[in-house]
Amino acid sequence: MSAQPLLKFEVQTAAQLAEDLRSATTWREVEALTQNYSHWKREAWKLLSEAEQERIKYLKHWQDHPVAQKFPPGSLVQRINSSTERVGKVVNYWSAYGVDYVTFQVEQDIDWCRASFLQLVNPEKSTAY
Repeated sequence: MSAQPLLKFEVQTAAQLAEDLRSATTWREVEALTQNYSHWKREAWKLLSEAEQERIKYLKHWQDHPVAQKFPPGSLVQRINSSTERVGKVVNYWSAYGVDYVTFQVEQDIDWCRASFLQLVNPEKSTAY
Protein backbone atom coordinates (compact mmCIF):
# COMPACT_ATOMS: atom_id res chain seq x y z
CA MET A 1 0.00 0.00 0.00
CA SER A 2 1.40 3.38 -0.97
CA ALA A 3 0.30 6.75 0.26
CA GLN A 4 -0.36 9.46 -2.28
CA PRO A 5 -0.32 13.14 -1.46
CA LEU A 6 -3.66 14.76 -0.94
CA LEU A 7 -4.58 17.24 -3.61
CA LYS A 8 -5.37 20.68 -2.26
CA PHE A 9 -8.36 21.31 -4.49
CA GLU A 10 -10.08 20.12 -7.62
CA VAL A 11 -8.47 21.05 -10.91
CA GLN A 12 -11.00 22.55 -13.31
CA THR A 13 -8.92 23.18 -16.46
CA ALA A 14 -5.80 22.04 -18.27
CA ALA A 15 -4.23 25.43 -17.50
CA GLN A 16 -4.84 24.87 -13.80
CA LEU A 17 -3.27 21.40 -14.05
CA ALA A 18 -0.24 22.93 -15.80
CA GLU A 19 0.07 25.47 -12.98
CA ASP A 20 -0.06 22.70 -10.36
CA LEU A 21 2.58 20.73 -12.30
CA ARG A 22 4.81 23.82 -12.27
CA SER A 23 4.64 23.97 -8.48
CA ALA A 24 5.09 20.21 -7.88
CA THR A 25 8.32 19.49 -6.02
CA THR A 26 8.28 15.68 -6.10
CA TRP A 27 7.54 13.02 -8.69
CA ARG A 28 4.77 11.67 -6.44
CA GLU A 29 2.94 14.99 -6.71
CA VAL A 30 3.31 14.96 -10.50
CA GLU A 31 2.13 11.36 -10.66
CA ALA A 32 -0.91 12.03 -8.47
CA LEU A 33 -1.92 15.05 -10.54
CA THR A 34 -1.51 13.31 -13.89
CA GLN A 35 -3.34 10.18 -12.74
CA ASN A 36 -6.26 12.07 -11.23
CA TYR A 37 -6.58 14.43 -14.18
CA SER A 38 -5.34 12.24 -17.04
CA HIS A 39 -7.92 13.73 -19.44
CA TRP A 40 -6.01 17.06 -19.30
CA LYS A 41 -2.50 15.65 -19.13
CA ARG A 42 -1.51 16.14 -22.80
CA GLU A 43 -3.01 19.60 -23.04
CA ALA A 44 -1.38 20.68 -19.75
CA TRP A 45 1.99 19.32 -20.94
CA LYS A 46 1.80 21.53 -24.03
CA LEU A 47 1.22 24.57 -21.81
CA LEU A 48 4.49 23.99 -19.96
CA SER A 49 7.70 25.58 -21.22
CA GLU A 50 10.55 23.35 -22.34
CA ALA A 51 12.43 24.12 -19.10
CA GLU A 52 9.37 23.17 -17.01
CA GLN A 53 9.01 19.91 -18.94
CA GLU A 54 12.69 19.15 -18.37
CA ARG A 55 12.29 19.81 -14.63
CA ILE A 56 9.44 17.29 -14.47
CA LYS A 57 11.48 14.72 -16.41
CA TYR A 58 14.30 15.38 -13.95
CA LEU A 59 11.97 14.65 -11.01
CA LYS A 60 10.99 11.37 -12.68
CA HIS A 61 14.61 10.39 -13.34
CA TRP A 62 15.67 10.86 -9.69
CA GLN A 63 12.40 9.74 -8.05
CA ASP A 64 13.71 6.54 -6.45
CA HIS A 65 17.25 7.67 -5.75
CA PRO A 66 18.05 8.01 -2.02
CA VAL A 67 19.92 11.32 -2.44
CA ALA A 68 16.84 12.91 -4.08
CA GLN A 69 14.65 11.56 -1.29
CA LYS A 70 16.90 13.05 1.36
CA PHE A 71 17.53 16.37 -0.45
CA PRO A 72 14.53 17.15 -2.71
CA PRO A 73 15.05 19.65 -5.54
CA GLY A 74 14.74 23.17 -4.19
CA SER A 75 15.41 22.19 -0.58
CA LEU A 76 17.92 24.15 1.49
CA VAL A 77 21.19 22.45 2.43
CA GLN A 78 24.32 23.27 4.36
CA ARG A 79 27.66 21.51 4.68
CA ILE A 80 27.97 19.59 7.94
CA ASN A 81 30.44 21.32 10.27
CA SER A 82 30.49 24.41 8.07
CA SER A 83 32.30 27.32 9.66
CA THR A 84 30.52 29.87 7.45
CA GLU A 85 27.03 28.37 7.85
CA ARG A 86 26.19 29.31 4.27
CA VAL A 87 22.99 27.79 2.93
CA GLY A 88 22.25 26.74 -0.65
CA LYS A 89 19.28 25.58 -2.69
CA VAL A 90 19.51 22.10 -4.28
CA VAL A 91 19.60 22.32 -8.08
CA ASN A 92 21.08 19.03 -9.29
CA TYR A 93 22.47 15.60 -8.41
CA TRP A 94 25.17 13.42 -9.87
CA SER A 95 27.13 10.29 -9.06
CA ALA A 96 30.72 9.33 -9.70
CA TYR A 97 32.42 6.08 -8.76
CA GLY A 98 29.54 5.13 -6.47
CA VAL A 99 29.52 8.44 -4.59
CA ASP A 100 26.46 10.72 -4.69
CA TYR A 101 26.93 14.47 -5.03
CA VAL A 102 24.53 17.39 -4.71
CA THR A 103 24.88 20.63 -6.65
CA PHE A 104 23.37 23.65 -4.92
CA GLN A 105 23.20 27.40 -5.42
CA VAL A 106 24.54 29.72 -2.72
CA GLU A 107 23.53 33.29 -3.57
CA GLN A 108 24.98 33.76 -7.10
CA ASP A 109 27.50 30.90 -6.84
CA ILE A 110 27.07 27.23 -7.72
CA ASP A 111 28.71 24.73 -5.37
CA TRP A 112 28.72 20.96 -5.00
CA CYS A 113 29.46 18.52 -2.23
CA ARG A 114 29.23 14.85 -1.37
CA ALA A 115 25.69 14.17 -0.23
CA SER A 116 27.05 12.52 2.92
CA PHE A 117 28.63 15.85 3.93
CA LEU A 118 25.36 17.82 3.68
CA GLN A 119 22.42 18.39 5.97
CA LEU A 120 18.95 19.81 5.35
CA VAL A 121 18.29 23.27 6.74
CA ASN A 122 14.97 24.48 8.07
CA PRO A 123 13.99 27.47 5.85
CA GLU A 124 12.82 29.50 8.87
CA LYS A 125 16.25 29.22 10.50
CA SER A 126 18.18 30.06 7.35
CA THR A 127 20.20 33.26 7.52
CA ALA A 128 21.96 33.13 4.16
CA TYR A 129 20.40 32.22 0.83
